[in-house]
Amino acid sequence: MGAVRQFVIFFGGLGVSLVALKSMDRLLYSLDETREERLKANELHHRALQVAPELASHANALEVDQAPAAGQLRRARYRIEGMTCSSCSGAVESSLAALPGVAHAAVSLTLQEAKVEYDPQLLNEAQLAAAIQDCGFACSSLGSGEAATLLLSVGGMVCTSCSAAVEAALRGTQGVLEASVSLLTNRAEVRYDPERVGPRHLIQVVREAGYEAQPLSDDRHADGSALREKEKQFWRRKFLWALAFSLPLFLISMVLMYIPGPKQIIELDVGGFMLGELVAFALAFPVQFIIGWTFHRGAYRALRRGRANMDVLISVGTNAAFVYSLIAIVVSRVNMEFESHGLFFETSSLLITFVCLGKYLESAAKGRTSSAISELLRLAPATAILCDTDDEGRVASEHEVPAALLQRGDVLKVLPGARLPADGEVTAGRSHVDESMITGESVPVAKKPGDLVISGTVNGSGMLLMRAARVGKDTTLSQIVQLVEGAQMSKAPIQAFADRLSAVFVPICIAAAFTTWLAWYLAGITGSYPEDWVPAGSSVFLFSLLFGIAVLVIACPCALGLATPTALMVGTGVAAQHGILIKSAEALEKMAGLRHIVFDKTGTLTEGRPAVVECAALDDKWPLDRVLYLAASAESGSEHPLARALLAYAAQRLDSGSAAAAAALLEGDRRQGEDDATLGDSSMPSSPTAGRPADATLQAPLLTAQAAPTLRDHSAAAQQEAAAQQLRRTAVAAISEPSSSSLSPEEAVQVRLAIGNRRLMQEEGVALSPQVHEWMRRYEQEGATCVLVALAAASAPLCLVAALAIADPLKPEAPAVVAALRRKGLRCHMVTGDNWTTARAIAAKLGITEVSAEVLPAGKAEHVKRLQAAAGGGAKRAVAMVGDGINDSVALAQADVGIAIGSGTDVAVEAASYVLMRSSLEDVLVAIDLSKRTFRRIRLNYAWAFSYNLLALPIAAGVLYPPLHWQLPPWVAGAAMALSSVTVVCSSLLLRRYRRPEPALQHLVAVSSSRL
Repeated sequence: MGAVRQFVIFFGGLGVSLVALKSMDRLLYSLDETREERLKANELHHRALQVAPELASHANALEVDQAPAAGQLRRARYRIEGMTCSSCSGAVESSLAALPGVAHAAVSLTLQEAKVEYDPQLLNEAQLAAAIQDCGFACSSLGSGEAATLLLSVGGMVCTSCSAAVEAALRGTQGVLEASVSLLTNRAEVRYDPERVGPRHLIQVVREAGYEAQPLSDDRHADGSALREKEKQFWRRKFLWALAFSLPLFLISMVLMYIPGPKQIIELDVGGFMLGELVAFALAFPVQFIIGWTFHRGAYRALRRGRANMDVLISVGTNAAFVYSLIAIVVSRVNMEFESHGLFFETSSLLITFVCLGKYLESAAKGRTSSAISELLRLAPATAILCDTDDEGRVASEHEVPAALLQRGDVLKVLPGARLPADGEVTAGRSHVDESMITGESVPVAKKPGDLVISGTVNGSGMLLMRAARVGKDTTLSQIVQLVEGAQMSKAPIQAFADRLSAVFVPICIAAAFTTWLAWYLAGITGSYPEDWVPAGSSVFLFSLLFGIAVLVIACPCALGLATPTALMVGTGVAAQHGILIKSAEALEKMAGLRHIVFDKTGTLTEGRPAVVECAALDDKWPLDRVLYLAASAESGSEHPLARALLAYAAQRLDSGSAAAAAALLEGDRRQGEDDATLGDSSMPSSPTAGRPADATLQAPLLTAQAAPTLRDHSAAAQQEAAAQQLRRTAVAAISEPSSSSLSPEEAVQVRLAIGNRRLMQEEGVALSPQVHEWMRRYEQEGATCVLVALAAASAPLCLVAALAIADPLKPEAPAVVAALRRKGLRCHMVTGDNWTTARAIAAKLGITEVSAEVLPAGKAEHVKRLQAAAGGGAKRAVAMVGDGINDSVALAQADVGIAIGSGTDVAVEAASYVLMRSSLEDVLVAIDLSKRTFRRIRLNYAWAFSYNLLALPIAAGVLYPPLHWQLPPWVAGAAMALSSVTVVCSSLLLRRYRRPEPALQHLVAVSSSRL
C-alpha cells in the first residue's frame, strides 16, 4: 500500500509541476509579447529588405505549378538566439519550411542563423520572424546582403519634422532604394545602390539638411561574435549562481548528515519540519525554477509544437526529483506513518549545475570553431588614407577616413607595412605585397602601376597609390567569408541520418527511462532482487526512480547534432586559411570518397602561357609579316591562350621594340584557361560550347577597329589593349611599305583567312604536303601545338601560307602532383581539345595513361558523365574535374566535385564547388587531404556520440549494479551528458592543428634521390 501511495505521489506531483510550469510559461510568454510590442514600437524605422530574385528549382511539375515565379522570390537572413541542440534548429527549420510561400529554409546551429527564400506575395519578414519566435527563440533580421545598407547616427533632430526632413533628403538622393529615420533612436537606415552612390555622399546629404551624421557598425560578423560571447557569459553566470546554491546543498545532504554534531543541528524540529529539509528546499528552489527556468520554458515550447529536445529531458528529470522531494516532505508531516526515505533536492540542483557547466564549456568551444572567419575579418583595416586629386590627377590633399566609408573610384594611399583597405588597381608606386593570408602564397608579389591588389593583404617597403574597385562587402576578402559561411550553412548528406535520429531520440529515451524505472520497481516489490540492494534509508521506489532519472538525463542528442556542423565549420575555415574555398558540405563529403580526377590541360596542367617556338612560311606569295599581321588581327579579340601567343609573337616580329607589349599580352594568358587547340573567329560572337575553328573575312576597316577582350583583370585588359594597339600601329607601318607586299590594292582590301588545326584545313579543302605533316609531327611529339594559317585573296581558293608551333610548358609541380594522386589510389585522366599527338606527349611527361584528345567543351562533360556511370555514382565513388576556363564550366558542373583554379575565368569559378585561390596544383592535394581529414573527423564525432549513448544508457539503467553494486547518480549522469557535447566540439577543434602535406615536388625529388 505504501508503494502505491508513493507511486501516486510521484506522478501526482509531476502533473502538478507541469500544470504550474504551463501557467508560469503563459505569464512569461505574455510578458515577452508585451516586451516585443514595445521593441517593435521603438524600432519602426526597420524595414524589410528587398533582395534580388533568385531562381528556385522544384522536384516535380505540381511543385512548379504551385511555386512562386523565380522573379518573385526574396531572401531573408535571421540571427537566432537560444538554440542549444539539433532538435532546436530542426524545429525552427521545420516551422519555416511549413509556411506557405517558403521555397527553401536552412538553419545553422553553429552559426545561429537562418536563411529563407520566400514569396513576398504570400509572406513578409515579420511573419517569418514570428514563426521563429513561436518556436521559443529570439531573432533579429540580418537582411539579404544583396543591396548595401548604411546605418547612421543622426544628431540634432528634435521633432518629427526633423526626422521627416532627413528621410526626405535621403529618399531624394539618386541611388537610394529605401531610407528610414527614427526620431526615438536618432538612427537612420539607408539601402542604396553602391554603383550610384556611396556612404560619404549619404552622410553629406544629411549634413546639408542641417543635421550631424556618423556611421554605425553594420557588421553582422561582429554581431555574431558578440552573440557567441553573450551566450558564453549567459551560461557562465547561470553556472556560478547554481554552484553557489548547490554546493552548500550538497554539503548538507551528502557530508554534514553523516557527521554527529552537524547532523543534530540539521535534524532540529522547526514547525514540524526538520531544519535540514527546509534549508535544502530553500537552496534548491531558486536553482530549479529561476536558474533552471531556461530548460523548463524550452521544454514546454518544444512539447507545445509536438517535438522533444534536450530541454525536455532535463526538465522532466529535475522536476521529477524536486516535486517528489517536496511532496514527500509535506505528506510525511501530514501522515506520520509515511516515511520519505530520503530527499532528492540535491539531485535536481546538481543536475542543473552540471548541465549549465557543460553548456558554458560547449559555448566557449563552439566560439573557437568560427575563429578562422574571425581571423580573416580582422585582416581588413579599420581606416584608410583617402586622397583628393586635382584636374591633372595629382594628389592635392589626403585625410584618414573609416574603411566603411570608402567608395568605388576612390584614390587611396597605402603606407609601407599597412594593410590594403580595398580591392583595386595600383596607379602609382612600386612595392611587394604579402598575399599569403588570402592565397596562401608565402612569397611577396611585386606590384607596379596597373597591377591588381587585394584588400587585407600587407604592403611591403614601398608606398602605393591605388584606385578602389571593390569596397565593403564586394571585396575579395568579404566574398571569401561569404563562400565559407555558405558552406557552413549547408548540410552534408551524412547529417541527414543524424537529424532523423535526433528527431526520435528524446521520445525513445523518455520511454527507456520509464521502462527502466518500472522494471526495477516491479522487480523490487516482487522480490526479484535481494532487499539489501536497496541502500539504507531509501525505498524500492526511490531506488528505482534514481535509475530512471539517470537514464533520462544521460542521453545526449546534442552530441549527434554537433558532430557534423562543428567539424564542417572548422574544416572550411582552415581550408580558407590555406587558400582553398569549399562551397558546400556535400562537395566535401564527395571529395572524401574521390576515385577519379579529370584534368584539363591548358592553364591547369600547363602554365597557360603558351609561346610560339617556331614559325614557318609556306608560300612565297604571302610575306610572313603580312600573314602574321592578318592572323593577329583576326585573333586579337579572342581570349584563347594560343591566340594570345600568336598575337604576342606577331608584336615581337613586326617590331623588335614591342617586347613589353608581348609581355603584357602573355601576362593575361594565365586567366584565359581555354584548352582547345582550335582558335575562334574574331568576327563572330564567341561561344564557349562551340569549340570549333572558323574562317574569318577581313576587310580594311577591321585593320583599325579591333577591340581587346574583356578580362577579369582590368589592369591586364588595359595592358593587352595597349599591346594590341602597338601591334596594329607597327603592322600598319610595316605593310604600308612598298616592299612589304606584292598584292594589288583590290587584294589588300579583302582577304579570306582560316586559322586552326589540320582538321579545319581538311574541312576547308586545304591540302597539306608531306613536308608539312612531318614538320607538325616533329613538334607535336615534343608536346607543342601546331597552328596552320590559310589565306586567299578575294574569292580565290584557300592555300596554306604559314605554320606555327606553340608550346605551353608544364607547371613544375604537375608531374609530382599526378604521381602523388596515383599513390593515393586515384585514377588520373587528362581531357583536352588538342590533337592526339600533343596530348599523348604531354600525358607521357605526366605519367597519365588515360587521355582523351580533340574533345569539344561539351565532350568534356560527356567524358565526366561516362566516368560517373562506370564508377556507379555515390559519395564513395566520386569523380572530380579540375579546370580553369570557360570551356571547362560544363564539365565542372557535371562532375561530383568541380575544382576551379582561382586564376581561371569567372564562369569556371562559379560552376565549381572548390576554388583554389592560387594556381598551384599542389593545392589540389591539400584540398583532397583536408577534405578527407574533415570527413574522418565527422565520422569520428559520430562514432563517439553513438558509442557514448550506447555505453552510457545501459550503465545508467543499472547494468553494472548486480555485479558491482554501483549506481550512477543522476547528477553525475547530467555532467556526463553535458561533457559529451564538449568532447565532440573539442574533437572538431583538433582540425585547427592541420598542417599541409609536404610539397609534392619535394617528395618526388626525395624518392628519386633514394632510388639513385
